[in-house]
Amino acid sequence: MTSSLQKPTPGRRGRPRRLTLDAIVDTACDLPAGNLDMASIASRLKVGVATLYGYVEGREHLLRLVAERKGQLQPIVDNGQSWQDILREHARSTCQTALDWPELVSQIMQGGVFGDVEAQYLEQLIALLGSRGFTPGSALELYYAVNQLVLGAAVTGNYLKAVTGDGGHAAVLGRFVHSQPEGTLPLLQQALADNPQPAVLGDFNAALEHLLASCQPDNPGNSPTGRSK
Repeated sequence: MTSSLQKPTPGRRGRPRRLTLDAIVDTACDLPAGNLDMASIASRLKVGVATLYGYVEGREHLLRLVAERKGQLQPIVDNGQSWQDILREHARSTCQTALDWPELVSQIMQGGVFGDVEAQYLEQLIALLGSRGFTPGSALELYYAVNQLVLGAAVTGNYLKAVTGDGGHAAVLGRFVHSQPEGTLPLLQQALADNPQPAVLGDFNAALEHLLASCQPDNPGNSPTGRSK
């Protein structure tokens, strides 16, 4: 039994052989943003917290990586649809992503999550709009115009989710108004009485349709017809 006399092989220092950054991010994506911490991820991966720091700088860095992963949109397939439908599809995908992962909006506010995947998505979107008569500059303008609408709606949508446990938006605002001295906010009280839950809250569709109606391709002859919703 000579093997028992051999000196043990020194343990490998640094990163565990089978642990990868992708595995860490995958695990983090499975956790709710509120429960995402280094200890929880280390526990799931059965490694020490210190091991994770060989891959990420800390929780904020990990949140950025998760936001990048969650924020990756699937490229829009060219089925000959109108430019309006392309932007509607982009709007729905972007809004749903931000609703599913609120941390994405937070990361955008802290400097963005723009990388290779996002650049390729935008490159393809500009190409799709270009084949429908828009110059690259105009396509980029539309991209940001749509994003500003839908990300605002996503923020409101997540706010509406957050106040559900307190009775909803109208109840929360109503309680505050009624807690103020009588006659302090007469116009706001009247507004709440007339329209306690504005239909526009969390819904970008009306604003999007208004935007689309106000736009035209730079070269209309290149644009497929049709405005199906």
